[in-house]
Amino acid sequence: MSRSSMSPTEENNNTTSNNISPRLSDLQVGKHTLRCRVYHSCTDLREERLAHLEEKLDFLLNGSLPTSQQKQNQHHQQNHHQQQQLDSALEETTDTSEKSYSGVRNTREHSYPTSHPSVKSESENSSLRPSHSDIAVGIALYFEYCHRQPIWCFERDEVRDFGSMHDELACSILALTLRFSENGDQAKLYANNAKSLIMLRIANGTVDLATLESLCLLSYSSFIDGNVHLGQFHLGLAHQLCRSAMLDVESVYGMEDPMSDRKKRLFWSLQMLEQSYGRQEGLLSVPTEIWRPAYSTTRGPMPDHDPRAPTLPRDDLGCQHQNEPGIWNTSVHLGWVWSQVRKYVSDCAHNNIKEPWRHDSMYAKVLADFMETENRIPMCHRYDTVKFYERKVEDLKMHRDYWAPWLKEQFTYHVIPTVLNHPFLYIVGAQHNPNLAIPNTFWRRSSELALLHSTWIVRMIDMVVDKQVPLADPFFGHVAAIAATVHLYYCCAAAARLKHKSNTDFAKCRRFLKNFLPTSAACRALDRNLDKMTRIAAGTSDSMDVEDWMPSKIYLSVPLMWKILQFNTFADSHELPTAGLLNQSLVPNPTNEDANENITLEIIVASAPEITINTADGGQEAPTLSYKAPLSSQGPDSARDTVYDEVPVDDNLTLCTTPWLYADSSQFVNIADMGCDDPQPALSESRGPAWWEGENFSNIMFNHF
Repeated sequence: MSRSSMSPTEENNNTTSNNISPRLSDLQVGKHTLRCRVYHSCTDLREERLAHLEEKLDFLLNGSLPTSQQKQNQHHQQNHHQQQQLDSALEETTDTSEKSYSGVRNTREHSYPTSHPSVKSESENSSLRPSHSDIAVGIALYFEYCHRQPIWCFERDEVRDFGSMHDELACSILALTLRFSENGDQAKLYANNAKSLIMLRIANGTVDLATLESLCLLSYSSFIDGNVHLGQFHLGLAHQLCRSAMLDVESVYGMEDPMSDRKKRLFWSLQMLEQSYGRQEGLLSVPTEIWRPAYSTTRGPMPDHDPRAPTLPRDDLGCQHQNEPGIWNTSVHLGWVWSQVRKYVSDCAHNNIKEPWRHDSMYAKVLADFMETENRIPMCHRYDTVKFYERKVEDLKMHRDYWAPWLKEQFTYHVIPTVLNHPFLYIVGAQHNPNLAIPNTFWRRSSELALLHSTWIVRMIDMVVDKQVPLADPFFGHVAAIAATVHLYYCCAAAARLKHKSNTDFAKCRRFLKNFLPTSAACRALDRNLDKMTRIAAGTSDSMDVEDWMPSKIYLSVPLMWKILQFNTFADSHELPTAGLLNQSLVPNPTNEDANENITLEIIVASAPEITINTADGGQEAPTLSYKAPLSSQGPDSARDTVYDEVPVDDNLTLCTTPWLYADSSQFVNIADMGCDDPQPALSESRGPAWWEGENFSNIMFNHF
């Protein structure tokens, strides 16, 4: 009688001295293979669970094995029967058929331990699958909060049949979306179930598109939770599986494949996550250059774009012509520029910065790519064309699939120049590059752009709040935190109006960020860092009302500023950065970052708020490092060296801001001419208002975008 057709009773009754030797021999030969199967099937399980399984097997073996089997050493015989029991248990769960895991049939009675997640009976395996009602709730929440902002894995008609949905995909959807419901505490359970089912798919060699989509959802969920390393692991695993399936090659996407567009949506959704949350440093990080769009600027002898790369999915929402790119596709291109900005910030943090005004600098390259990408955005998606500010709340809800990626595109468009021109980058960079401390036109222009676009971000925040648009992507919270740092910088402006405006805008950014705290641990970490930086800036240990704050100088924490700009935060600052993934032996030693938060930049206001035009300096006056000139006469070169010899060891800097940017607004009366005609009435003041005052802001630079 074959082993597969033998019942457990018959199997025990026939274990005589005549037939046990071949059985033990077979087990001995397959010992190494069996252990590999156990390892790959249970790779995500803790060692204590395996020990628990072995204890139960010992119990079963002691109570069921016949006493006649005494031909071999008792200890050796016990090991062989442990392997036999494990083999029997694994056969019940490693079915490589096309059925879902909840449909695997048992060929034996339920006499084996089932506490191990990889050893499941039919009833217990079915318990991993959510009910149809739970799946329906998860799908509804997905399309309300996650669809196309930023991930776009599937459409509604593709997940309508709950019965045919893979178990791991159903669990992943709930792991991501339950945070938006009252049952958020169950999200972790579904995430663990999804990970177990995904690893079983990989071990069994049955990975399909739904498995990759599950990894995409789990990765996004981890990023929202502030578990950056776990999110990057899921993202990297999905990328590797895409590579194995050759989804990164255009020739795989045949016209006759009904899943072609869904595969492209998955592939580029993974890339969207990489752009916003991927690792920017280290030898094994994904180089951003390989994702360069075909139309971007040429740098070096390498081709700009791999012609074999897959094209973007079909997206015609909001388009007026057939050949126009959809709004989600344009946000992918802008997202690539954003990934370049993140790399630029990482380089600046490691003191790897070339003078930004040089044509071969990273700054110049990113700015060129940014301009080229903006130039290719169709008019049908631009700010003045869609008139978001005139839309009704009901209209925005009805067409959420368009407006969610449109808002992502707008926030991305304004945060790129905000970060590229952030004064903090060049104040800190001046410590290591003497050329950055020389006053020039770049200082003035970059500061203007940082203030301008951070003000636009606040304007977008006002519209989102007014239109009651629910946003869940922590990217929006990150953008608000970045804009807040710029407005914090200008809270000590000499001009009273700019001081009040900066205080108000800073408070708006903080309130907007707090909207993400109930659902995103990553944004909670951002908020904590911003709160710490505010207290350090004010020189107090207590919370304060920044709207009534009128400082003459502030202290910017250097480490906290880098954390906010790089989104280098974890949900729990006391938690190991790789918790939930690595064994203790692989976890890097945590650094005491709290002690370094006191390294600050002192920003002080200029002594004279009035502006005086001095043509002798060519209009190049700009913020510089303050220092005392030496008493002895020295040449130009030695004088420059003296500046940096006097920088304190603790990296404290003092920045004397000059009044040119926030002086009497009459000096900027003609700046409104840079935009379109003003449809609003002019302010009833004798002098023209500055661009950032009143309603003039909406009618100047960049409003056509």
